[in-house]
Amino acid sequence: MTHTVADRVSEWLEKAMIMVERRRKDLFGIRLVVQVEKDKVDQFIQTAKRAGIKYIGVVNNMVLVDVKELADIDKLAKMPGVMYISYEKKFYPMALGIDELVKRIIVATDPIFSKLSFGDLTKLGFRFRPPNKLPTPFQALVQNVNLLIKAWSNPLNLTEQIRWNFPFGPPVIARAPFMIVTQTRSLMDAPEDYEIKNTLVGVIDTGTRYGPAIGSPMNVKVIPLTLLPEPPMDLMGHGTWVQSCAFGRQAMTRYGEFVPVAQAPMVYHVKVFNAFGSTTEFQVMKAMEYLAKKGAKVVNMSLGSTLTDPVDKDPTSKLLSELTKEYGTIFVVASGNDGPEDWTIASPGASPDAITVGAMDWATMDVSSYSSRGPQGVYYKDSQDVFEDHLQRYGDNFLKPDVVGIGGDEESQIVAGCSPWYDGMYDYLPDGFDEMIGSSMATPHVAGLIALLYDRGIIKTAEDVKNVLANLSSTKSKEWGYGLFKYSMFIYPTRGEVVGEQGGRVY
Repeated sequence: MTHTVADRVSEWLEKAMIMVERRRKDLFGIRLVVQVEKDKVDQFIQTAKRAGIKYIGVVNNMVLVDVKELADIDKLAKMPGVMYISYEKKFYPMALGIDELVKRIIVATDPIFSKLSFGDLTKLGFRFRPPNKLPTPFQALVQNVNLLIKAWSNPLNLTEQIRWNFPFGPPVIARAPFMIVTQTRSLMDAPEDYEIKNTLVGVIDTGTRYGPAIGSPMNVKVIPLTLLPEPPMDLMGHGTWVQSCAFGRQAMTRYGEFVPVAQAPMVYHVKVFNAFGSTTEFQVMKAMEYLAKKGAKVVNMSLGSTLTDPVDKDPTSKLLSELTKEYGTIFVVASGNDGPEDWTIASPGASPDAITVGAMDWATMDVSSYSSRGPQGVYYKDSQDVFEDHLQRYGDNFLKPDVVGIGGDEESQIVAGCSPWYDGMYDYLPDGFDEMIGSSMATPHVAGLIALLYDRGIIKTAEDVKNVLANLSSTKSKEWGYGLFKYSMFIYPTRGEVVGEQGGRVY
């Protein structure tokens, strides 16, 4: 493809189009995000409509359009006020296993990805893990039955394996060792007084529903919103898990007493993911803008997508920075589950203004095997000159992740509130609680603590958080960031280990 103004079109988008053309495939329904000078947005929209290009919506100065053919990209690049054109990415939740399932759905339904080979997708930075990370309900049943047979065949270990000492009787045998959030929150020094009194918080995820770990309309106000032609109820389970961990309610369960990281009297939860787990970049951006304008001070985003453009042009990363500066919103974002390889930080966690959270395994207290590593997203791996330039521009805030939270690993699951279809997937009993792991799970641990710190006036901005962490440690690692996030670092800033022996500024 030839463009009059080459720097107005994403290099990644051009590369993807060349791959499609090489396979002689026709493309239809290509959605693009066009960044336009703010005072020329209306003019651009009218010009695009006159050119026969379908206008879908606008967030800030980012306009979503639908083009019918490749030549339309050339038309857009020449229109007045156009600064940058990128492909509208698909986003997915960052729970290990769920993300791999959703990636495959995305590839099958995406107008570009569906026409490319596995090799082409890999060249474009799209990463895959074996799909068996997430067992089907039948597989979970077989695993649980096998474990039950083994337990009864060895009576001496029966008590330990079935865990008879829980107040509501034994849980169904779990697929792997687990901790309940009550226990994982303590590893991050969560305070005993965990009530948020005056701070509005938000979650962007798969939706939520009232239940033991979320609360009822009588004792908590959840504002469920949806950007989809679906009810705001969580049909997947991921959003309920995340919200219950970060901003839930105390409850008794068959695993023991459930205590959230923080307890909020009001939570805005914007549902952007459909029942199959995928969403679009534009939906995520609309949710971010809505929560910032509503006054949410801490927003949990346990989601992401491949970073295909530099952070000053990637739409979601750029919007995050703009909303942070304009409204003071603190966005706490998952780093991704594409580790242990380097250069795997997801968007919008790649934004220098995000609090980007990697995952730590509670069983080993080491970085989780899957946790995405820095120093940045995949775009920068082959663009070292841009990387060095942006490192000079943004400083250490550009290096990712910023911190790690407790996210578990394949043999160290974490229990929190859940809802269909995931409830009962691992423990085979749909009771409102189940196990998940991922940077999705690490992120709400950190978001809950940051909300408490904000509510108590200890921090006011994302920059405040990073300054405290930087003052505690002169090193920032591509695996740990500044280390395991702990509430005590902000109360007793001279105490505690921040970065493990594996830490170090690596880029």
